[in-house]
Amino acid sequence: MKTKELIELLKRFDPESEVRLGVNWPGRVWEAFERVWVADYGAGPQINAAMDLRGVVVYVGCVLQPRLPERTPRETPRPEIDLGHYETPEIAARVRDFYIFHRGLDETLNYPEADYERWIPPRTTSGEYNEHIAAILREKLLKE
Repeated sequence: MKTKELIELLKRFDPESEVRLGVNWPGRVWEAFERVWVADYGAGPQINAAMDLRGVVVYVGCVLQPRLPERTPRETPRPEIDLGHYETPEIAARVRDFYIFHRGLDETLNYPEADYERWIPPRTTSGEYNEHIAAILREKLLKE
């Protein structure tokens, strides 16, 4: 409705009469608001009404739910496997990639361009091969 139309309609009434705003809610509930005001929020006039909350009980609260990562059933997290301690983080990442490559795991490699088919991982800082890496090396040796 345009402002001009509203002004024309209001001219039909006594200028001293009370103005109410009626609202039809769902379920055949009708409510009349006596506290009415007009404001401009940037897009022209807006008629506002304040609800009378006397006799109404309002419950306020909140529910916090943990945000879980979205996963499909086959993307369940694998338990972390201890591949040992190495001289540098780069070597440790390459050993992890070697393990992922040879076990056929569906995980992202840190160095996807490396040739893990021929690369032989170094020993851990304790001087021994990690048990998981040693098992892969044994399998490779038995194949050859």
